[in-house]
Amino acid sequence: MKELQLEGRTVRAGTVLALGRNYAAHAREMNAPAEPVVFIKPTTALLPGGGAIAWPEGSQLVHHEVELVLLLGAGGVRLEPDAAGRAIAGVAIGIDLTARDLQSQAKKAGAPWARAKGFPGSAPVSRFVAPERFDRDWARLDLDLTVDGAPRQQGSAASMLLDPPRIVALLSRWFELVPGDVVFTGTPEGVGPVRPGQRMRAACRTLDLAVEAHLAPPP
Repeated sequence: MKELQLEGRTVRAGTVLALGRNYAAHAREMNAPAEPVVFIKPTTALLPGGGAIAWPEGSQLVHHEVELVLLLGAGGVRLEPDAAGRAIAGVAIGIDLTARDLQSQAKKAGAPWARAKGFPGSAPVSRFVAPERFDRDWARLDLDLTVDGAPRQQGSAASMLLDPPRIVALLSRWFELVPGDVVFTGTPEGVGPVRPGQRMRAACRTLDLAVEAHLAPPP
């Protein structure tokens, strides 16, 4: 069981759903279509508050991806965008770590990305705050990531192909969403490798949110 912090209270995490290719510039740098793709990470991937992460078995190349993260306070199926927006109870900053070599192998084989995306600790997240803090004006939210203090990624939710309410509405067409579900919303351009021991810091200055994490050496 993973517990998340939302405005001073504890929430049990549900399914972790994630969107890839939700920023056109990131899709270009990955030589992929600018068309969002959905995948799932196990709840055990969550690392509330950040910290140390074991290097994923069988990988030699891990990439960082900074993302805004949603926490659902309501669920449902086939939600309209307005209802989907109201279902969002919290927002955080997080890092979607990817074993890029394992992902590339899986893509070539037409296999799932589970090993590349789901290893323990591959989803560090900060505390969550209520969307009312920014009047649910999603375009205002910024996100950035540094590695050992050096800038790597900078972006804005204004550049998303699908904004958070439309992301939740889309997911509800394929999955039955429930309170506690966590949604990673995609990453801007600038993803890249991180070495063991390097300190990653993801931040959303608009909301004064941050989370730090680092990877242990490979076994």
